[in-house]
Amino acid sequence: MSDKFFGQPPVGDRLISPARRSVKILMIGQPEDVELTIARLHQCGFCRVEDWSKPLPFSQIQEATTKEPGEVMRIYKRSMTL
Repeated sequence: MSDKFFGQPPVGDRLISPARRSVKILMIGQPEDVELTIARLHQCGFCRVEDWSKPLPFSQIQEATTKEPGEVMRIYKRSMTL
């Protein structure tokens, strides 16, 4: 994929942000499906298993996802193929 798809400037023109920013990835589903998806993402080199939080009950999700000013959220929904 090209940088133009994401609306980013070419590599040589990128500005270094003085503040470190992050993206939060939220995964909600049945415990076994969440664990399987994390394992698959790890196998693809996307993330390390130990970097994910411990499983949270659904009632604690709002508390764990406090929003910073200006943040937006998008949700990607995909059916599991078992």
